[in-house]
Amino acid sequence: MTILFAVTGPTQAVAQDTPTFGTSLSLTFVDETGLTDMNGAALDLCHLAQGRSLLGQGVWVTSKGYVLAPNQCLSDDYFTLTGLQLVQAQADGDIAADVPAAPEMTAAQIIDRARGYTFMALVGGVIVLLGLVVFVILRRRAAVRRYYETLAAEEEAGAAA
Repeated sequence: MTILFAVTGPTQAVAQDTPTFGTSLSLTFVDETGLTDMNGAALDLCHLAQGRSLLGQGVWVTSKGYVLAPNQCLSDDYFTLTGLQLVQAQADGDIAADVPAAPEMTAAQIIDRARGYTFMALVGGVIVLLGLVVFVILRRRAAVRRYYETLAAEEEAGAAA
C-alpha cells in the first residue's frame, strides 16, 4: 500500500498547487504570441485547466480553453480568449497557425486524472473492506448469541424434565 501511494501520490510541486478540497486553476504554457497587454507586456498563449481535488489528490481535470497571460503563463492574471479571437489572431499572424482550435491535455494533467482515479479506487476499496469486516463481526456476534440462546433453552428443557 505504501509503495502504491508513493508511486501514485503527488509530487512536491503538485502538492503545493492542489488544495485539500475544492477546485484550482492552472495555466500551462502553449506558445509565444505577438500580442501585448495595455502596458505593452508580451502575452503568451496558455491552456487554462480547472482541477478538482479531494484530500489533496487530483480527482478530475477539465480544460477551460485558451487564455493569454504574461511571463510564460507564470501569472495569476490572464485574459480569456474565445474561439473567434483565436482564429482572428491566427489570421493576423499573432498566434501560430498550427495551434489546434481546442487545447489538448498535457501529460501531467492526464497523470493527475489517473492519480485521482487510483486514489478514489483505493478509498473505495478501503470502504468495502471495512464494510466486510463489520459484516463479519456482526454475523459472528449473532452466531454466538444464537449459540448461547440455544444452550440456555436446552438447559431449561433439561431442568424442566
